[in-house]
Amino acid sequence: MSNPVKVFFSYSHKDEALRDELATHLILMKRQGIIEAWHDREISAGTEWANAIDDNLEVADIILLLVSANFLASDYCYDKEMTRAMERHETRQARVIPIILKPTDWNGASFGKLQALPKNAKPVTTWQNQDEAFLNVAQGIRAVVEEMAKSKTSSSPASQNSTPTTSNPPQTSGGLTDRQRRRLEQERDSVQEQYDLVSKKLGLLRQARVIETDVATKFKLEAQIQENETEQNRLDRQLEEIEQKLL
Repeated sequence: MSNPVKVFFSYSHKDEALRDELATHLILMKRQGIIEAWHDREISAGTEWANAIDDNLEVADIILLLVSANFLASDYCYDKEMTRAMERHETRQARVIPIILKPTDWNGASFGKLQALPKNAKPVTTWQNQDEAFLNVAQGIRAVVEEMAKSKTSSSPASQNSTPTTSNPPQTSGGLTDRQRRRLEQERDSVQEQYDLVSKKLGLLRQARVIETDVATKFKLEAQIQENETEQNRLDRQLEEIEQKLL
């Protein structure tokens, strides 16, 4: 790629080892020139670190939030980096991807509405094999990078000025017509909305389970949580199928 996707790591220094592991799993994309990854340990001596962070955050295409209790407890990560990241995400200037490193109550955060990695937002440290967790994260990031690359290609002047050589309906990547792609995108948005609602409900149920003291009520909450987790998994699979068709 002539213009690699810029990736920014927002993380707590207490999670630096896990950030290094993730960076290692992204190394092939760096070698291929697909991405440029940046984090604050790359700030050189004598540089004003706050300005360096702000500058790189402002030009990032993808912002990775490495979520843990440490991240949520960090005023700089949460109030500065995450707030600005979400502002850029809302204006479609960048894509924010939460990476759930450790179990923590993050559903109520402003990024709680976003699709997180690894799959089903299962924290990396709870996987039996953490390499599999980071592989799942890397594959998810690669999918977003490829989606961005295709979007840039389709919106480039050369692409816009080209004229069809046949009378067939205009097709996008994957052999889809524009109408088919729009329908799939509408379906994806609808399923994503359902997924977000289920995720929010799950967060509330889990919070209720933590503070509930009545055994019978807690048992009912467990049943509701399992039911909603099943629905969340179903919607997640549906989203994956739609995304595959859109590639």
